[in-house]
Amino acid sequence: MGLFKNKKRDIPQPNSQEEVQYRRYQHYYQEPVQPRKRKRVSKLFGFITILIILIIAFYLAVMYMWSRTSDVDELVKIEDKPAYVHVEDMPDYTKNAFVAVEDKRYYDHEGIDLRGVSRALAVSLKNGELTQGGSTITQQVVKNYFYSNESQLTRKVKEMFVAKRVEDKYSKNDILSYYVNNIYFGENNYTIEEAANYYFGATVNKNNQNLPQVSVLQSAILASVVNAPSNFDINNISDSYMTRIKTTLEKMKQQNYISDSEYTQAINELNQ
Repeated sequence: MGLFKNKKRDIPQPNSQEEVQYRRYQHYYQEPVQPRKRKRVSKLFGFITILIILIIAFYLAVMYMWSRTSDVDELVKIEDKPAYVHVEDMPDYTKNAFVAVEDKRYYDHEGIDLRGVSRALAVSLKNGELTQGGSTITQQVVKNYFYSNESQLTRKVKEMFVAKRVEDKYSKNDILSYYVNNIYFGENNYTIEEAANYYFGATVNKNNQNLPQVSVLQSAILASVVNAPSNFDINNISDSYMTRIKTTLEKMKQQNYISDSEYTQAINELNQ
């Protein structure tokens, strides 16, 4: 009986001196082990984060210095093309057909559309590869003139730096003029005037009295081909090309570049 009583007294009771000492032992000698591990992991994560930031900063610095070798003053040479027509001499619906389909925020941004870039980046991360989207008209001017044969990631970064300089130097109408006069329309046509002459026997120049003026539909057809001139044939419009032209006309109407009646007339002409 006495033996059981002794054992009972040996069991630590709640708030007993033994339990207090045991908890102190746990606090001072055992529990700090976990925080030390977490601290090491936290330091490692912080080091890796800083390293990544430094690598990205170094890469951007190199791309910026490399982009400075592109002389934006050279873009004026595009004006020397025999078929060059400034967009101020074109119908508004013609120049804005390209804005509607390629860069709807063209008149609002300064060469880089952050929303477009973010959207393209999200698609790239989802698909696991760099997507083609996100480039503004200004960036496409830079790409077509300076960087057409470079790898995509390197080119994209340099495009952004140079595009900002282009926007600082030239007006929106100048930049849009360089775009439509230095892009491939198929069949060896690299200006919009050459393409209008070749495909429609028309002109985009309001001052040219020798040829009929390009129509709303014809403007939409030209704006729709530049994205994939090797896949679309203006002389033999496929179902997919037809769909793209209709989409372009719809965007032109939504962005108030053509009226409802102009849209209806163009759709009727296309269906014929």
